[in-house]
Amino acid sequence: MQFSPYKPEPSLPRIAVIGSRNLPANYGGVETACENLYTRLAAKKFRVAAYCRSDDWALRRTSYGGVTVIGFPMPNLPGISTFLHCFIATLLATFSKAEILHFHAQGPALFSLIPRLLTPKRKIVFTCHGRDWQRPRWGRFAKWVIRLGERCSAFIPDYRITVSDDLRQYYQSTYSVQASRISNGVDIPEKVGPGRCLSKFALAKNGYLLFVGRLVPEKGIENLIEAFNALKTGLKLVIVGDSPETPDYVNHLKALAHDNPRVVFTSYLRGRDLAEVYSNALAYVSPSLLEGNPITVLEAMSYGLPVLLSDIPPHLEILSLFLPPVEPAALPAFATGSVESCRQALEALLSLEPCQMEALGQASLSVVREYFDWDVVANATQTVYLGLMNPAVSTQPKLAASLVAPARTVQEKVGVS
Repeated sequence: MQFSPYKPEPSLPRIAVIGSRNLPANYGGVETACENLYTRLAAKKFRVAAYCRSDDWALRRTSYGGVTVIGFPMPNLPGISTFLHCFIATLLATFSKAEILHFHAQGPALFSLIPRLLTPKRKIVFTCHGRDWQRPRWGRFAKWVIRLGERCSAFIPDYRITVSDDLRQYYQSTYSVQASRISNGVDIPEKVGPGRCLSKFALAKNGYLLFVGRLVPEKGIENLIEAFNALKTGLKLVIVGDSPETPDYVNHLKALAHDNPRVVFTSYLRGRDLAEVYSNALAYVSPSLLEGNPITVLEAMSYGLPVLLSDIPPHLEILSLFLPPVEPAALPAFATGSVESCRQALEALLSLEPCQMEALGQASLSVVREYFDWDVVANATQTVYLGLMNPAVSTQPKLAASLVAPARTVQEKVGVS
């Protein structure tokens, strides 16, 4: 089976990717991570196949960025589609020629038992993007299934990766197993001036605060809207995103903002439109209750935006990288789930002088340049794959050596520990 349009290198293993709904990414952190990681590995001549959902009822085999995308139809059954998709994807991958199966997220990891039983010599890698069973949108049974997937992810894979140190410590303390931290990354973009998108939503440069992400309960967006409603400001709050999976929650958010014309919902934005709203925002706000390693926060920082974040551990990991001489080194985090704490933090943000905002934005850009790089992520993942295919070589020392930086130990790097 041919997995890539590139001429394959015999020494490089074939990789099957399970857990991404689409490629290229339409929405979702896992999808964004997979797109950025595997297109880079394909450029290195790895043969990668990603098992995704097709847009219609046809079985499709296409190529994106050198990655073979195998799409198959899936009924829209809330709470069931994701698990059914991962089950079928795992079966297809198990009977493919891939030497390594890489499961992304805890739910899909439930099915890692299939290749372990049917093809026990097959190498299995798992990446944890978050404690998914904690997400409020899941019912009791779904949470139980995902917790079962978490246990599978702790004991079945040959290699475990987490995107944050908080998750790495969780696996160590809960299951007494080791994992390597390989964070998400970001590309440094070209800024885009005000144009069609800002005009469409009646926005002005530096005239709005920004949130980007799926509109799901774990993002805590209702707290941000209620806090913003209590502010006396001419600024707007722009909420970019949507969620077909949680229409009642989306309607709830819009009802909260019904009497405030300063709250703007744009639905999904992509490409130049998304770059435009990032480029011209005053600051980025994330009130999330649960994250792994939030790509949208990193994207906002890559545009040189100050970031105001809730105090969940993955956010605090990012904020800890803001070092003096910038004063303040970073905006203080606000209490997760607290409308009042969020309101106070917004007021403190808006009281800053323009020069302070500029310094915070430059600090954001410096942090992502030094610590969050998709090329570093791809190199680290490549080292894991090659180490698994060569049992005589330990992946962890090779991984550490490949990412060591002058004047910093590997443990201080966000990329890997």
